[in-house]
Amino acid sequence: MKRLSLKWTLLLSAALIGGCSSDEASVCSNGNALEERKRDAQEVAKAAYSPPITAACPELDPPSDGEAASVGLTAREYGALLRGANGNFYDNGTWWLKATPRGESHVVPVQITDERCERVTFAKFGYDYAFATPPMTEAPACGRYLTGINVGHQLSDSWPEIFRFDGAGLIRLGPLMAAAEFAAFLRLPHDAGELSAESTTVDRIDVLRHDDDTVEFAALASGPTFASALRLVLKVGDESRLSVQLELYPRSSTVDSPLIAAAALSGWFGNVDGRDFDRVRAMYNDGSTSEVALGDHNIDWGDGQWTRVPVGQGSSELESLSFIQDETSGDRSHRST
Repeated sequence: MKRLSLKWTLLLSAALIGGCSSDEASVCSNGNALEERKRDAQEVAKAAYSPPITAACPELDPPSDGEAASVGLTAREYGALLRGANGNFYDNGTWWLKATPRGESHVVPVQITDERCERVTFAKFGYDYAFATPPMTEAPACGRYLTGINVGHQLSDSWPEIFRFDGAGLIRLGPLMAAAEFAAFLRLPHDAGELSAESTTVDRIDVLRHDDDTVEFAALASGPTFASALRLVLKVGDESRLSVQLELYPRSSTVDSPLIAAAALSGWFGNVDGRDFDRVRAMYNDGSTSEVALGDHNIDWGDGQWTRVPVGQGSSELESLSFIQDETSGDRSHRST
């Protein structure tokens, strides 16, 4: 049996500075979408941060009393309404891409543009809310917007989900298999002083291109002290890899140089015993590296909320961050992924 694993690569570039609109798929090209998102981030950075407004939506939010029979969607009910092709805006028999609506804990709005440069909207889909308790014939007005993208890829005769990216800035990556135990999670808060689930939101996701085993996205994100543009390249297989290029633009309203939390990560490997990532490695443009072990006794994990993991200062600009899992194989040899 082949060994399955995940790999993350985060490319980070800080720019310290003060799309496509056609509805005709035949003339549309989104090859410059990343540059457009960079320009958008530069403009966003000129203004003070305004968090998205996510008003309460009792019919779709988790039941206030925690009881599944009460008004609101549980996680199970939310998953049921997305089953099958509900929300699919692309499906070629190898890849499927699904737009996810407001519901349960998914509340941050995001604009989605497909590979043909067409706006993906809630109104395009017939989400089935019959699985809600009590059942609904349609979503209420407060929930008629999209919150993210789920992506699946063919595996034999099944098409499991392998990737999820939402407006709250949470990225979930799983290798190409149906077992849910394999997963890794990445969130991209940008301000170490504001490490909350709302510290960074993703305002727009563009699907740029795909081939048999790769799909590429561009995105625009916004936080209290930074705006940013992202490029994400997902490559699937026995070893699934997500590469993330992150361009940061400090807000002009920031008085002092902000601390950057490029990523807060948790994840595990294996379908029996959970495996967390062991180390974070920083590589700088001059080729030098710096590492921190997540098992270091000097790291205070506190109550399990956001934790600051310091990475040593390099002699040049930061190029990339890698998240590494150590293991000892059956022959007792050491390897990292």
